[in-house]
Amino acid sequence: MLSENYSYAERPAALILGRRGFLKVCGLCVGAAVVCGWAIGDMIARRGQIILARQAGLYQDDKLCQSKGLACSHQNEVVMSVYKDMGTKPVDHTMHELLHTHYYQRSTLAMTEASHV
Repeated sequence: MLSENYSYAERPAALILGRRGFLKVCGLCVGAAVVCGWAIGDMIARRGQIILARQAGLYQDDKLCQSKGLACSHQNEVVMSVYKDMGTKPVDHTMHELLHTHYYQRSTLAMTEASHV
């Protein structure tokens, strides 16, 4: 029979993750945080530009419609043909239900920076 004593000791934490390994892990974590922070900051910065470009496009479309005398939907021939096809009028309850949208206050987004001229 064998009478040997076996003893098992766990490796100390310093051997599992040494100084260099710890610095590598910390460096990767900091790098990931920096890249994510930059991406989020870039998206926020471009958000204002996208809103301003959309506002400029909407104002340009409005001016084009006004110059052609299409300021109201009942002045548009295409819209009137839709009303005629559906057998309704512009002020009919059916058309109100189909075309009604909700207004949400958005003036605080970028309205002060847009050029409304």
